[in-house]
This record gives sequence, C-alpha cells and structure tokens, in this order.
Amino acid sequence: MILRAVLIISCAAGLACAAQQATRTSDSLFASPAAELAREHAPDLYEQAQTAWAEADAAQRHRDDHAADDQRTEARLWLAAAVAEAERVQLDQRRAELQREEERWAKQLARDQEASAVVARDISRYEARAVALHEAERLSALSEDPTMSDATLDAILTRVRLNLALAEALGAHEEKLLPLRERADVIARRRPHSADAAEALLLKTEALIGEMRAQWPEPRPGASTELVETALVTGFAADRAGSGVLIRSERFFTSSGQVSSATVKRFHGLLAAFPHGPVACQVAVPELRSRVWARRVALLVERLRPMDDPGRVSTGMVVTQSLSAGAVQCTFAAYRGL
Repeated sequence: MILRAVLIISCAAGLACAAQQATRTSDSLFASPAAELAREHAPDLYEQAQTAWAEADAAQRHRDDHAADDQRTEARLWLAAAVAEAERVQLDQRRAELQREEERWAKQLARDQEASAVVARDISRYEARAVALHEAERLSALSEDPTMSDATLDAILTRVRLNLALAEALGAHEEKLLPLRERADVIARRRPHSADAAEALLLKTEALIGEMRAQWPEPRPGASTELVETALVTGFAADRAGSGVLIRSERFFTSSGQVSSATVKRFHGLLAAFPHGPVACQVAVPELRSRVWARRVALLVERLRPMDDPGRVSTGMVVTQSLSAGAVQCTFAAYRGL
C-alpha cells in the first residue's frame, strides 16, 4: 500500500515536472529575439505557432504524450516559418529603403547639376554686368544723411535700371515699366540733392520685381544667388547656409541706439523683391535681461514688419560671440539650396 502511494506521488511529480519543462520551453521559444520579430512582421504564422503550442499543452494535461509531441513539432515548424517570413519582410523593407535612398541621391544629383548650370549662367551674367554692379555697390554707403553725392545718385539710378531690366525679363508689362523709366529719367536730369526720391524709386522697382516673382509658387532656381547679390549691393552682408540665405548688418541701430530708417527701408526692399517664405531675424545682445536692448529690439520688431504681410518676419534676441551687439542676422529660409 505504501509502495503504491509512493508510485502515485512520483507519477504526479513527474507530470508536474513535464508541465514545468514545457512551460520553460515555451517561454524560451516564444521570447527569443527571432520570435519577437516574427510576432511583429508575420503575426498570422506566429499565431498558428502559439495555437499549436497551446494544443500541445492541452494534450499534455490529458496525458497524451504522442499528440503533445506532434503539436509541439507543429508549433516549432509554424514558428520557423514565421521567422523566415519576418526575415523576408525585413529584407524587402531594407531593399525598398535602399531604392528610396538611391532615388533620393539621383534627385539630389539632378538638382546639383541644375544648380551648376545656374551658377555657370550667373558667372556669365556677373561678367557682363561687372562695371554696373561696381557702381551699384555705392548704394551700401547710403546712410541717414538726407543729402547724397552725384556718385551715389548715379549708383541708385544704375540699380534702378538693372531692376527694371530684370522686371521686364520676369514678365512685367510696359504699362508698369514705362512710368518708372520716366521717373528715372527725370531724376537723372534734375540731379536732386535729396536721396528720398531716388531711394523711393529704387524701392518701387524692387517691389515690381517681387510682384513678378510672387507669381511663382516658390523661388526659381538661382534665386538665392540673386538675393545674395541684391543684399550685397544694398549694404548688407550676405551668404548661403543650409538653413537659407543669411542677411546680416550692423547698421540697423545708430550709434545712439535708435533704429536706422535707411537700413530698415533697404531691408523692406529685400522683402519686397524676394517675396517667398518666412524670414527669421536674430538681434545680437550683450545679455537677454538687458532692458535697454529689450526696448531697442521691440522698436526694431515694429519697424521690420512689412505692412502688407506683418507675420512674415519674426524677430528675437540672441547672445552670441559671433556677432557684435546690435548686429542683426536674418534667414530667408525659402531660398535654401536654390
């Protein structure tokens, strides 16, 4: 009797151990990294494997060892199929990624080749207009002084005529060009000592160019070169960066800390001539808590906002060693990479 009880207990313990062993095997089988990938990328096959393993557990509980072994074998086969399918799916995804990357590089190469052609045309255009642009650089000498020299007047008129020629090339009609040409001729004859009329005419021509460019949904190839050129000859430092065309000037504030009307006018001319996208400006200040600079920047913010699109220009303060206090740097983001 005692021997029979021992045998019964031993058998029960053996079944419990077998169940625990099956559980541990299940945990290690379905918790592996390969099984996790199979669950993610081949969920149908993974579910078949789990179902077969659950049926093996049920057979084990009913002491049908043969059926349990068959179901576990089936579960392993289903899981192996799921792992293979997951690897195939991952391979297809990687192949698609590589194809997209190749297409992206092909497009980039095409853009680079197009940009090279644009630069080549720009170089030819620069050479043809070198003398005129040299004179136009006198515009950078414009200041708050209400009077101007003959050389500066000639520089303004040169720039006006260049702008009109560009506006005509962009599609401006004669009825818009003729009044501006006549005003330029009048100013050239009368030779006024005040810069107001000539500078107002210059801004009109830049606005006309901007009107023509605005007909395009985005800047055309070569627009960043034109923006840099225009900024340089109107008194700003300018260069290209990954974020766009950067325009800088230390003349937005006078020596007394007032906002420079002349510099703001020329900046509005740039905004009008290059109408696409937002413009983000940063004013270099000694410290962000400076009340003096906070007031100055607040005044500049109001002056920089164009009347026709007050939300286009955003202005903030920044503490940096790369710019002197009061210097302003603006990013024309829409002209990035053109």
